[in-house]
Amino acid sequence: MMIKKYFWIIKFFFTTLILFLALRFERTASVRLFYFAYLAIGYVSVGIIRKFFVRSKNVRLLSFLIDIAIVFTMETLTRYIINYALHTFYIVILIDAYLVLDKKPFALIGAAAGFASLLKYINMLLLSRSFTKIAETVFFALFTVFIIITVYLLKEVKEEKSKTEMVYKELLTTYKELEGKYKNGMLEFEPEPIVEELTDREKEICRLIGEGRNNKEIAETLYISEGTVKNHITNILKKIELRDRTQLAVFALRNRI
Repeated sequence: MMIKKYFWIIKFFFTTLILFLALRFERTASVRLFYFAYLAIGYVSVGIIRKFFVRSKNVRLLSFLIDIAIVFTMETLTRYIINYALHTFYIVILIDAYLVLDKKPFALIGAAAGFASLLKYINMLLLSRSFTKIAETVFFALFTVFIIITVYLLKEVKEEKSKTEMVYKELLTTYKELEGKYKNGMLEFEPEPIVEELTDREKEICRLIGEGRNNKEIAETLYISEGTVKNHITNILKKIELRDRTQLAVFALRNRI
């Protein structure tokens, strides 16, 4: 995956640039500057440790929550003008989490980033009391929420695609094994008695599922609605006492429907 291959290089340069700009705006020798520098070092260190030393999913999840807490604290410590630049770190964290976490942990990270973003901008509104700042706040808050939802949907599509590919490989392997046994005379073909209880339409649907067709494709092939296809599949699963679509596909191949 191209983005995964080069993400760490992009993240490194992006992080360095934003932190450099932030430090330039915080040129005062106040204690706040030192706190910011320590937090910046902490943010970079957490990313390096997660990348090269952490394998536990729970620890990775915790490290992303620490990232969000560090970014939120840096925003609180810095001047208003640099806050927008620092806020983009939430997007970096979301992309990073998208690449290494499963859907549910990622949803937690998205919710945490969204909450931190909202809390920060509410605080800005309370401090500034400016109509201009209200417009900026609404825009950036909505933009952050949009990014979170978009990346979450991408994550969901990625996982569904992965599941589909896995099911297809399982079906293909099962089909080849059964086909080889039948050709070599190791098995005599004899469909299960339950097959005779299926209607012609149900057998057609079983056959198409065995070919790897989804509900939309089945509906288009048989000239029926997707809702009708779903109802048929539900009835078939109950009739032959199978758990899911994958088992049904294997059943169709095994019985040469």
